[in-house]
Amino acid sequence: MDIFTRGMKAKWQNRLSYIDLFAGPGRCLIRDTNSEVDGSPLIALSHEFSKYILVEENPENLRALRQRCGKSPKHRSIQIIEGDCNAVIDKVVPDGLSLTFIDPTGIDIHFDTIRKLAFGRAVDLLMTVQFGMDMKRNFEQFKKQGSHSKLWKFLGGNVDWSVVRDANAALELFKERIKGLGYKTAEFREIVVRNVQRNVPMYFLFFASKNPKGLEFWNKITARDETGQYQLEFF
Repeated sequence: MDIFTRGMKAKWQNRLSYIDLFAGPGRCLIRDTNSEVDGSPLIALSHEFSKYILVEENPENLRALRQRCGKSPKHRSIQIIEGDCNAVIDKVVPDGLSLTFIDPTGIDIHFDTIRKLAFGRAVDLLMTVQFGMDMKRNFEQFKKQGSHSKLWKFLGGNVDWSVVRDANAALELFKERIKGLGYKTAEFREIVVRNVQRNVPMYFLFFASKNPKGLEFWNKITARDETGQYQLEFF
């Protein structure tokens, strides 16, 4: 958010939007320490976007989000949309260049939702894909459910299961279809977030941009330091 707003502010004066399709309550509880930290909506409000569009379905989360955002000096720039983002995506109308954060607890985003949002617009995507927790764990069940499964909707339908034989193949198909939406100037960089106890991949973080500048920003924030560690840590 920092490099995005600072780097694009001059070119997109007063036309930088932040979109959060699974906004949550605005704050996160860390179970191990019972402490609270700002969630993505409140973090975004600390950066200079001109418009903030937050989508949340859960009524309890929605009440908390509205209360917290209402206290912000930027409250007039905030639009909160109630509902499942897949059902209300037509209400999400970004202005200028937008950074869209997609962070569901499973593979609950539909490919058609991303398609509608990105069509004809300058939309950068930052999203988590719940690979180990959902896609890989439930792959056989999704395959049996076919066109009724979350994975089918996540991939955008028309899935040839004789080719998509496992979760890795599904992930590759998703990446190729995202590129087909016009994200051809940016490569996907996966940040593997591992379970601390078992040290296995749990989910991936993806970034896609229609402008080469977006890839430049992504390369900077995911650069490794001299110890081989990513400068941007994920927990």
